[in-house]
Amino acid sequence: MSRVESLVLVHNTDRDRFELWDGETFMGLVGYEKDGEVFILLHTVIEEHFGQQGIARLLVSLVLTRMRLDGCKIRPVCSYVRRFLIRFPEYQLLVAPR
Repeated sequence: MSRVESLVLVHNTDRDRFELWDGETFMGLVGYEKDGEVFILLHTVIEEHFGQQGIARLLVSLVLTRMRLDGCKIRPVCSYVRRFLIRFPEYQLLVAPR
């Protein structure tokens, strides 16, 4: 994997997802739907050849940090994001009340 400084998180609103890129190389995504102002995080997908390298953890932490900075709320449906929130409870404040 390249240095972390070369990674870019892209909010692709046309495809309802956040994408992680390393230059011209697509690494993975977090897909969502919107419910008003709440982002329903549906799935996390990492390209197979980037598996087991911590890319999913990095991607989700970048997405949630961006959500926090933008003042957004989430509803985690994705099992990976749900487990991430248990492991890193500092992001729990992003979860929208039911």
